[in-house]
Amino acid sequence: MTNSSLKITRNEGNSNIPTAFIFSCPGQEELKSGKLVNGQTGKNLDMMLTFLNKKKPDLFPSVNRYDYRITNSSECVHYKAYDNRTEPKTAEINEPDNLSRLADDISGYRCVITFGRCAALAAKAVVDSGLCKDTAFLYSQHLSFLSLNSSIKKDIDGNDILRGAADSTSKRLEVAAQKILDQIDF
Repeated sequence: MTNSSLKITRNEGNSNIPTAFIFSCPGQEELKSGKLVNGQTGKNLDMMLTFLNKKKPDLFPSVNRYDYRITNSSECVHYKAYDNRTEPKTAEINEPDNLSRLADDISGYRCVITFGRCAALAAKAVVDSGLCKDTAFLYSQHLSFLSLNSSIKKDIDGNDILRGAADSTSKRLEVAAQKILDQIDF
């Protein structure tokens, strides 16, 4: 069985919410549940949404990730034990059918947030192809512990975040949320 035979499509979300999310690809947790952004990354997204909702409820009216349209830079499932990868290849992202699917997934949304390098690459390819117009794209790092812990060392007030402290993930997600908010100029 090739990875192209294992696919998980988008989360529909609530059509009244003007914001959609792009992540990299489904992994093992998503394959088990059949839901996108499952596991710890999903929990981190929900926590981040609490910060975004407080500051910008018009774009983030819910703190539940499944109220939003969620899609991926590729629908193909990747995880280490399956195909020794956790991200799609650039060629997989840039396939015309994939870009058309992605453009359809995010069409009509006022704001689309990309999480991670592959999601940003996919969004850029959709924009460059002219498939998606009148959408503001905001960029965030991936919400995995590895990404958060390695790139965010200081809290929102500039204080060091102690690795392993009970509130360290929350503090990192608050910083990541603020970085998204800082990009809003519409």
